[in-house]
Amino acid sequence: MTDKPNLSIAELDRAIAEERLVLLYQPQVTPADGAIASVEALIRLRGGDGALISPDRFVPIAEMSGQIVALGKWALRQACRDAAGWERIAVGVNASPMQFHDPDFVSFVETTLRDTGLSPERLELEITEGAYFDDIDAAEVEVARLRDMGVGVALDDFGTGYASLTYLRRLKISKIKIDKSFVSDFHSVDSAAIIQGVCAMARAMGLKITAEGVETAEQARFLSSAGAHYMQGYLYSPPLTRDDLAKLLRERAAPPPGAP
Repeated sequence: MTDKPNLSIAELDRAIAEERLVLLYQPQVTPADGAIASVEALIRLRGGDGALISPDRFVPIAEMSGQIVALGKWALRQACRDAAGWERIAVGVNASPMQFHDPDFVSFVETTLRDTGLSPERLELEITEGAYFDDIDAAEVEVARLRDMGVGVALDDFGTGYASLTYLRRLKISKIKIDKSFVSDFHSVDSAAIIQGVCAMARAMGLKITAEGVETAEQARFLSSAGAHYMQGYLYSPPLTRDDLAKLLRERAAPPPGAP
């Protein structure tokens, strides 16, 4: 967390008007071979001095002012546009509870996919407990509509809320993401038990599992043994610009030197 003050609403409005929004992409890899299966789009703002501003300084303000919907739409459009230029890999985009509950959200997703040419199967929307906690019936309908389109839905920050286990079976999600707080504390008995229990439950339900915040080989070994399908964190790659990610994908696809 940063000790710098949050942006004001006026500063956020100005940053959006001046198109100082930036997307970075962090790979999600298969632990056995390090192959990039997908990436998560992470929104940032570029300050007047050119430095990137972390989301903890502007997302709370965006949520309070309602600008989070505009930010979310921009991120979805840009991520789909970028991902359409890559081969095979999927892109995960966060959808805030306010954006998820927008009556036009699913239609906007459908229009964005059509306009950018991205296959629905290569888009995964990441939602948190706040997207369904207040109205599970409406959330169930929204998730079903997205899945019918072919779009994947992942439950982010799994295990940090109170209703995840209660409602998980009703939401036709495709993946759960183990929160980095458990990964960083995996040595503790409680966190280890939660990770192992979540992985066992998810696999029994046919869900994929991504572990976030993986920073050490020891964490990766534990998560792999627990049953996580994918890893995301600085052990594998920091968040990358679109161009740096494209370069990395080309390097991974290229044959090794001396290969026939």
